[in-house]
Amino acid sequence: MGISINEIVTGRKTFFITPDTSLFPRTFLEDYFALGYEGYFIEYDKRVTIEKKLEVILSLFKDTILFFNIDFVPEEFDWYEIIRRIRIDYGERVLIGVFYTKRPTLEEKKRIERKYLFDLGVQCGCIQLEYQKKINFNIIGHILAANQAQGRRKNIRAICTKACTYSVTHNGVPYSGTLQDISSSHFSIVTADDDDLHLQAYEKLSNLHINLKGFLFTSDAIMVLSRKTEAGTLYIFAFVSAMGGSGLEPRIKQLLTSAIYNLMNYNFNSIMKQMTEGSPLSDSEDGEEFVGLNPDD
Repeated sequence: MGISINEIVTGRKTFFITPDTSLFPRTFLEDYFALGYEGYFIEYDKRVTIEKKLEVILSLFKDTILFFNIDFVPEEFDWYEIIRRIRIDYGERVLIGVFYTKRPTLEEKKRIERKYLFDLGVQCGCIQLEYQKKINFNIIGHILAANQAQGRRKNIRAICTKACTYSVTHNGVPYSGTLQDISSSHFSIVTADDDDLHLQAYEKLSNLHINLKGFLFTSDAIMVLSRKTEAGTLYIFAFVSAMGGSGLEPRIKQLLTSAIYNLMNYNFNSIMKQMTEGSPLSDSEDGEEFVGLNPDD
C-alpha cells in the first residue's frame, strides 16, 4: 500500500525560497520543527527552475507561506516579477514574505520595503536579517509566530514509509508491522484481523521497539483510540515513560523529533523529485509509492 499524497500535503507549510544558509542554516528548520513549525528549503539548481518548483508547491499545498530571499539573484532572475505573478494568480490564498541581508543605509531598507510591502502588498513582512545567525534565529522565529505558521497543530505528524516499523511482545505473543504515522507524542498502526492485538482502551504495551528509518528506540505506550477500517483495526497510541508518566523521556523525544523531521523532509523531497523531474519513487531506498500523485496534473 502506498502513502496517500493528501496525508502529506495537509497542514500549514512554510517554504523558504533560495535561503542564504550562511545567515539561515538548515539546522534552524529542525529547531523550528520542534516548536511546531513545518518548514522546507527550496534551493536553486540548474535542472529544475524555481518557477517550476513554485508551480508544484502551489498546486499541491493548499495552506502555504512563502518566504523569498531576494538577495539571491542569478542571471535573468526577477523576484519582483515572480512574486507579482503569484499575488495576481493566488491573491490572499498564499501568504508571502521577503528576507534580505541587512542594508548599510536606512534609505536602502525603506526602498525595499516600499517595493515589496507597499507595491506588491506581501502579507508576511519584509524582514532584514542580521549577520549573526543567533540573532536571525530569534528574528525568524518571531516572524513565524506572528504569521501563525504553526497552524492548528501542537505536534506535527509524519506519514511513515515502509522503513518505519515496530515490534512488541503482548501477552506472550510477538507482533510486528509498519507504522502508519508518528509524532513526538503519538503514533498509529493498522493490524489485520488475523494479527490483531485485541487491545482495550488505555491498555498498555511495554517495551515497544520502534525503528524510524534507522533511528531505534524503546518505549511504553497506551492505546487511546481504535476503530475498524477496510485494512484492519487502526490503533492510536500515546507514548508513556517507564514510570507511567505522559510522553517520552526528554532525550529520546529530542532524538525522535529530529528523526521525524528527517522523515518528513524525505517525503517532501521525494514528492518534489517526482513532480518536477518525473523520477519514479520505486527507485527510492524504501520502494515507497505515493498514491494520488501525477506529475502531469
